[in-house]
Amino acid sequence: MPKEKRIAITGIGPLASIGTGRRELWQNLLAGKTNIKLDEAYIDDELWDKYHFHKVDNFDISRFGLDRGALDWIKDWKQGDEIKDLLYLLAVIKLAIDDSGLVYNPDAESDFGLVLAHENMALIPFLFKVSETAYNIMSDKSKQLTKKKFYDEVYRLCLKAGYDVQPFMTLFHVAKVFNVRQHSLFICNACASGLYALETASEMIHSNQNSSVIVAASDFPDIYKYLWFRDLGIYSKDGICRPFSKDSNGLVFGDGGVAIVMEDMEHAKKRNATIYAEYLGGGFALEGWQVTVPKVGSDSYQNAMLKALEQSKVKKEEIDLLCPHGVGSHVIDYYESKAFTEIFGDNPKKPLITAFKPYVGHNLGGSALLEVAILLLCLSNDTILPTLNSSNSNPAYKIQLVQKVKKAKLKTVMKACAAFAGFNSAVVFGKAW
Repeated sequence: MPKEKRIAITGIGPLASIGTGRRELWQNLLAGKTNIKLDEAYIDDELWDKYHFHKVDNFDISRFGLDRGALDWIKDWKQGDEIKDLLYLLAVIKLAIDDSGLVYNPDAESDFGLVLAHENMALIPFLFKVSETAYNIMSDKSKQLTKKKFYDEVYRLCLKAGYDVQPFMTLFHVAKVFNVRQHSLFICNACASGLYALETASEMIHSNQNSSVIVAASDFPDIYKYLWFRDLGIYSKDGICRPFSKDSNGLVFGDGGVAIVMEDMEHAKKRNATIYAEYLGGGFALEGWQVTVPKVGSDSYQNAMLKALEQSKVKKEEIDLLCPHGVGSHVIDYYESKAFTEIFGDNPKKPLITAFKPYVGHNLGGSALLEVAILLLCLSNDTILPTLNSSNSNPAYKIQLVQKVKKAKLKTVMKACAAFAGFNSAVVFGKAW
């Protein structure tokens, strides 16, 4: 029987509100920095609404050394429309490639596959385009259009943008830039997409489809997304995320994305790659109840975490650090804390628990993967970051969050996510040896 493959993490490429690249992000995390801005959305000169989010400043795709011809081709295909989420994906993949030492030559086929994750790439720009197009047509009094002619004109002007809403087009565009011809996939499982993507990449390597896979996710927050979360009553009015706190008042968006290089361990060692951690396994469960709230009282989340422990062959007592979803919503925070205490006990001293959204915001479909990157930096640096804004913790949750930067010998860590639509998940990483 052939020896089972081990999966190494050999590259981390983050783009967040507080830093671009692994080193800058880690320095600013240690300093407890945030970059929360108040964004104002206008239609012409009329204010639509304003909201706080963790913003990436001064992003410029030309700084990342990508193939200009491929970027120009995409811009031409999209008729000049700029999809920022797509540009973020391209940027973070290049950052991860550089960090890992993988070879990237735009004139040669790349020796890696892709697993991309996002909640609704190109959907919001498409809605804006349809709205703008329809308004312009209706405002033109010189046009006497029947309903059919109106539909025909909107269709003609918005067809290509609508086609690009399909996830395979994002995968196509990214693969074109990096000349990827290997087995690649797109994952869209709400906030947990990044964790599902990691497991998918692991399976691709185990099955010998790829020796290395780049997992990448991103999100650019905009007014339509904000309005939905505002109307649900779960967006923080003051722009402060307070996970597991008495005064939690909702989530706050986070701009940016991240890419992580997963690689066959032997392949990584042969090329003398830096190995940040080993991916040990993941567990996943679908709750199938409601879209926007979890079913408090179910055991779906617990099942996902227990499955992750089983798959990774790790005992619960061996988990040193746990990173929750930690959105700052009372219902979701309670749902998570209940699962944690049922598995690890009330107020567990091990694992230590800390949440990262107060640093970088909620990156929606990219959030779990971005927080995995931060968790891996904690693991490789034997350092636990505190949860910001958590001094007024809610004792009803029966968990204690880390309050100060703490040095600790970390061997095994877990990232868990209780996502919308009941996509519950957890993944486990171990110190590389």
